[in-house]
Amino acid sequence: MFFISIIILIISYSIFKIFLDIHQIKYIRSSQITDEELESINLTQEYVKKSKAYNIEKLNMSVFNTLIKSTMIIIFLSFDGMSILMKITALVNIFSFNIEIVNIILFIIFLTLIDLPISYYKTFVIEKAHGFNRQSKSLFFKDFILSLILSLIIFSILFLSFDALFNSYGNDWWFYIWLVFIAFNISIIYLFPILISPIFNNFQKIDDDNIISGIKDLADKTNFNISDVYVMDGSKRSNHSNAYFTGFYKNKRIVFYDTLLDLLTPNEIRSVLAHEIGHYVKKHITQSMIISLLMSLLFFYLSFQIVSFKELFSELGMNNNSTSNVVILFSLLLPCVLYFITPLFSILSRKNEYEADNYAKLHSDKNDLISSLLKLYKKNLNLVKSSPIYSLIYNSHPTIFERINNLKL
Repeated sequence: MFFISIIILIISYSIFKIFLDIHQIKYIRSSQITDEELESINLTQEYVKKSKAYNIEKLNMSVFNTLIKSTMIIIFLSFDGMSILMKITALVNIFSFNIEIVNIILFIIFLTLIDLPISYYKTFVIEKAHGFNRQSKSLFFKDFILSLILSLIIFSILFLSFDALFNSYGNDWWFYIWLVFIAFNISIIYLFPILISPIFNNFQKIDDDNIISGIKDLADKTNFNISDVYVMDGSKRSNHSNAYFTGFYKNKRIVFYDTLLDLLTPNEIRSVLAHEIGHYVKKHITQSMIISLLMSLLFFYLSFQIVSFKELFSELGMNNNSTSNVVILFSLLLPCVLYFITPLFSILSRKNEYEADNYAKLHSDKNDLISSLLKLYKKNLNLVKSSPIYSLIYNSHPTIFERINNLKL
């Protein structure tokens, strides 16, 4: 019964996700945008054609990705995959390390290797075909190895903490694990800008006098330290452009891709900075952290309840007293469960984007923000129109029409 319920959950998730992707593909192909609409946002039918082709390719890749991963999960659960994994663990664990951590490490490597060909195809076929990829194959595999090593180190530390608490605190393990998760999560967010990001990219403080003169008064007016504004060498991997806010407290910073600085005028850069400062002033980062922590509390409590069902683990060939078995099961099922609450996070994200835009409108020229958004959308081949249901579930940002209309109010 438990096994069938899990398989139904995975299949339902896959069908719904694939249905939405196919629905979006059909919408993109059939949607019409008038010349008048395009003229109002300074775009052309040629741009629409390129944007549609790029996004349809990404959606086709998403369908394939969902099919492959869902099939692999069902095969793993249906054919005693955990027992096979444990046997492999016993064979490779020649130095008698903690069997649980070795089991988890092998599982992470397995998942990462599944992702590798998909990521390779996306980078060197789709992104390259549309003029975005600037990454060499050597850099791609270097990133892959570094990401894998970093993931194994971070997750091993976290897992060993979980394992100790799981086996030491009886029925209260879920609460203590949550406390450790809070400390870990806050530490990662705090250290990410200064320890993790620099492993993959170079970050320099903005030293262009034209840009600095344009943003200094904005930084002073909003009490945001101009030394917290950085430029990142995103161009060594991609032609995409972006800016983002990261970290908090003394390690907070706003990061511009170098491709974005090359694209925008000083006044447009000022407007984008005002938008990112808006996220900081409106405490959107803090909001995300609080939601994440509350969600994790609920998750760990539900994990505790589910772990008590020995029959569930028995049907899957797993042991509910094994920390690695518990973590592996939940890592397979959690994306399926979280997917169905994705619309809530998307709605909140779009609300935050409107708030940041409104803040930028107060502290910079709205026309500069509009022109910067148009350049950014055009540079990244963003869709001009998207299916309403697809947008509701996935889109973290309002459409270009929605943002411009809001800015013109």
